Amino acid sequence: MTPLPKLSDIEAAQARLIPHIAVTPVTQAHALSDECNRTIYLKWDNKLRTGSFKERGALNFLLNLDAKTLAHGVCTASAGNHALGLSFHAQRLKAPCHIVMPANAPLVKIQACRAVGAEITFKDTFSEALLYAQQMAHERKITYVPPFDHEWIVHGQGVAGLELMQQLSDFDSVIIPVGGGGYAAGVATAIKAKRPEVFVLGICSEWALEARSGPKAHEGMIVPMTIADGIAVKSVGKITGPIIEKHVDLVRSVSEQSIARAIIMLLEHEHMVVEGAGAAGLAGLLSGHLPERFKKPAIFICGSNIDSNLLSRLIEHDLAERGRLLRVTIMLPDRPGMLHIISGIIAGQGSNVLQVSHDRSYAKLPGHVEITVMMEVRDHSHGQEIISELMRSGMPTVEV
Repeated sequence: MTPLPKLSDIEAAQARLIPHIAVTPVTQAHALSDECNRTIYLKWDNKLRTGSFKERGALNFLLNLDAKTLAHGVCTASAGNHALGLSFHAQRLKAPCHIVMPANAPLVKIQACRAVGAEITFKDTFSEALLYAQQMAHERKITYVPPFDHEWIVHGQGVAGLELMQQLSDFDSVIIPVGGGGYAAGVATAIKAKRPEVFVLGICSEWALEARSGPKAHEGMIVPMTIADGIAVKSVGKITGPIIEKHVDLVRSVSEQSIARAIIMLLEHEHMVVEGAGAAGLAGLLSGHLPERFKKPAIFICGSNIDSNLLSRLIEHDLAERGRLLRVTIMLPDRPGMLHIISGIIAGQGSNVLQVSHDRSYAKLPGHVEITVMMEVRDHSHGQEIISELMRSGMPTVEV
């Protein structure tokens, strides 16, 4: 059994990393603090060069290898952020790097790995990618770098906890995402060694719990349909699991909806683009998982590598949920000028039309047309005012 990491292991990793990796900032989130009635601090681990905390663990692993081993090359299986961190620092250290990714890996992460010279192979599932990478390491006699389940990875990730304590003393709890557990294990080890009274809350996704307990839990990795792909891991590691059990006080899961809301809140309040896994800690706070007695949490924001198309969809979905978008269908006689009349009514109510669909083929009444309009509105009540005005003007209107 691998011994649990010690504070001295993490301090040695910090000394090793200092020449290579900048300390990430900590700020107080004033708007979020007011909204949640707490004093909230954010540790911006998305501000590393590759946009993710994963760099620390990957680089610490590489720096523990001798020059000859590095020259032979390294490989890993990863859906993204570990691959990014390993690819970037392997290039810096002139080590050939091969990444095996599941087919559904985010495009933004694939492109970033290729940009720093990594060779990429795709497999259908993460389980297949993992087996292929380990087989490759054996056959090519290169070094396999695990995404999370290795003591060197844990030591490197724990540096984030040391940084937080060096930057901030006025916090009583930390909230950290949990995927495979390397990040949470390292940070919790560092914090509990110096400040055992600090409450450590780990946050995983509901997808992970469903994948572990579902009917296919013991088969190949289920392709994750989740916006938090960075923590879409079916189980914590054999090394990280016992550390989390010892040092993390509570682990709770969050829904896709709460993660999506956290992404938008960070965008609105902190003007920061954050990926799903990176926003999981805030989602945990918003979901009420931090015990009420803890008033000064520090939340680890751990990644920013979100696909722009996904971010766009999340923004639109959030606007619709909050009543900022309205979509209606209007049934009208198919006569010239009807669309002009509709747009005039909408403009007169102070709304902006975003999209119009004009459908004759599937109109329910012969000689009529169904016009579907999506528009920006101030809130739900403003949307209802527009619908009422259209109805008063003799235009049967249904909200879609």
